[in-house]
Amino acid sequence: MGSSLHSAGRWPRPRIRAAVGRGGAARSRRPRERGNADGELERALLTERARFARQLDIELQVACRTEAASRHELGIVARELCRGHAYRRLGFVRLSDYARERLGVSARTLYEAAWVATRLDPLPLVATAFDRAEISWAQVRAVCAVARTDDQEQWLARARTSTVEELERIARGVRPNAAGVADPDPDYDDGTIDGEPTLQLRIACPARVRALWRHALELASRVAGEPLAAWRAAEIIAAEAFSGRPAGVSLVDRAVLACMRLARRTRRGDSATGAHCPEPGIVAPEPGTVATAQAGAAPEPERSDPAPPCAASDPFALDARLVAVMRAIRTSEPRIGRLLRIVVDHHLYRAHGFASFADYVRERLGISIRKAWALLKVERSTRRDDDFARAYDEGAISWVCALTLLPVVDRENAAAWIARAEAVTVRRLADEVNYVLEARDLCGADTRLDPPPLDSVLVSPVAQAIATAAAVTSAAAAAPSVTSVTSAAAAAPSAPGVQISAHAPSQTLLTKFDTGRRVALEVCNVEIQFTAPVSVVALFREALDAYAEPGAPRWLALARVLQHVIVYWEATPRHRDPIFARDGWRCIVPGCSSRRNLHDHHLRYRSRGGGNARANRSAVCAAHHLHGIHTGVVRASGTAPRDIHWQLGVRADGPPLLTYIGDRRCPDEAWPTPLPLDLMDDIARWKHAPREEKQTG
Repeated sequence: MGSSLHSAGRWPRPRIRAAVGRGGAARSRRPRERGNADGELERALLTERARFARQLDIELQVACRTEAASRHELGIVARELCRGHAYRRLGFVRLSDYARERLGVSARTLYEAAWVATRLDPLPLVATAFDRAEISWAQVRAVCAVARTDDQEQWLARARTSTVEELERIARGVRPNAAGVADPDPDYDDGTIDGEPTLQLRIACPARVRALWRHALELASRVAGEPLAAWRAAEIIAAEAFSGRPAGVSLVDRAVLACMRLARRTRRGDSATGAHCPEPGIVAPEPGTVATAQAGAAPEPERSDPAPPCAASDPFALDARLVAVMRAIRTSEPRIGRLLRIVVDHHLYRAHGFASFADYVRERLGISIRKAWALLKVERSTRRDDDFARAYDEGAISWVCALTLLPVVDRENAAAWIARAEAVTVRRLADEVNYVLEARDLCGADTRLDPPPLDSVLVSPVAQAIATAAAVTSAAAAAPSVTSVTSAAAAAPSAPGVQISAHAPSQTLLTKFDTGRRVALEVCNVEIQFTAPVSVVALFREALDAYAEPGAPRWLALARVLQHVIVYWEATPRHRDPIFARDGWRCIVPGCSSRRNLHDHHLRYRSRGGGNARANRSAVCAAHHLHGIHTGVVRASGTAPRDIHWQLGVRADGPPLLTYIGDRRCPDEAWPTPLPLDLMDDIARWKHAPREEKQTG
């Protein structure tokens, strides 16, 4: 159409001509000048970005080297503390409890540091290179797993020219056991648990079902007699569910094999203390050549270390050194987390030629990628509130406390939770956090996450709901009138001393599960997930299939499984020790995580006039009872269960290491420094007559 109009001559076709003259030339050069200016600005920004990335990298390397040097010192002192279980003199029977309560780290951190310090003793060249910051902590771990005195120079040269990934691969090839139990490297993950491939199970469900899940995990730990990981508790829950499966449901082959596997593992790993507290030599035995590792069954002889001086072997002096070293580590870790957050947010690792953040962390900084992500998680979470960030940066709360508080801290309750973390043990803090989370899942998202009152008795909200439902059901069966039901509901047991808004369920738990219409309309707003061996996942899925109804959602089968195991375990055994039940089937010594071999201890011995009243009795583990209380290392007095005065690490020449009332810390000045002479005489008599005290205590 346009071409015909032009050809008809109705108007002339426009001709595009280049602008000539001074103005036209100026207009034609403006885009080029603007492009040059943009290019120069971009180059300037890239230069500034590279300069900033280089400066940030220098600061990160300095901080990581400082932290690695402190970790080396931590290993030297921790090795001395592990010799002869010196931490027991401080009132702790497990290294994991001491590390968590006193240092704020895991026992694996201490074992790894102690193992590296032990392996560096016969490797002076490697130790010197590490002290000079020529190799990183990750390279030291890889070299220490395979190097010997005669070939340390070759391994050191290989560490300087190879990446951390290549070095670890070569080390695993030279010594296959380096990737197994003997290698404390937390980065190595071959995707297996107990020699089986792992699989993650995720189930979407309403929040109240997650409350059931939390309570079932606690009951599984009580039944097993030890703290359990989520997948181990899931295995026990599934096995118990199969024992009470509905009529007409048969076990399939996969479930039978999984149950047999559970029985074998239970027999193989019966001792929880040995599994969680191995010696440094057991965690990482002395490595040798491949031929020696394959042919030699006898362990290599240990080096004869010179006897440490008295100050170095004193458990209280070692504790003071460990606390000082951990204080230095606490001040460096927040700084590393802040710098890593900048690196991740701006992708500055690409400026150094790394394709991923994990490669940058391992190769450039020499720290664990898991530790790096954990530092980032804590760093980003502490930005929620200034008080929380300040307490973490200044080291007022430990690493373990910060991770424990992450699910519940917000701007309104940060100050209260920080004060609670400083006032109670880490074990009590974790119990309170789990209690608050369980109450929120059961009662709704509008439930406040404030800490419960200090020294209050924590009764599971799920257990309260089940007890209330049982009371209502029994009252309705006896007298189905509205008045009797109301009075029974009013008389239902509640948590004494615990006052948290909206923590009382509005409706009974069992009634909700019997309403099919409500089940169809419920929203799955949370998720339950855990990673476990494939056989455990298969067992758990078969248990869900056994309790599932046609057309019902998957989470309803999970709710029925959890309801079955909770009701069964709460009613077992029929004949209970009232002291064990009152104290939660665990040792009540502050900070102790033991749940098995419990003894009924008399606070005031019967041989000294103490009676059998419940206020004079408490549940303590056998180790604390026989090797702590009856040897004078731990002292307990007062009335049970809330007003027990504890002294851990009792000594004649000074105050005890720690003092508690229940799980609440006491200031040092609240206790007299020297012990009375009559108490010292009693302790001396107790040491010389342990059998008599064992029978009468």
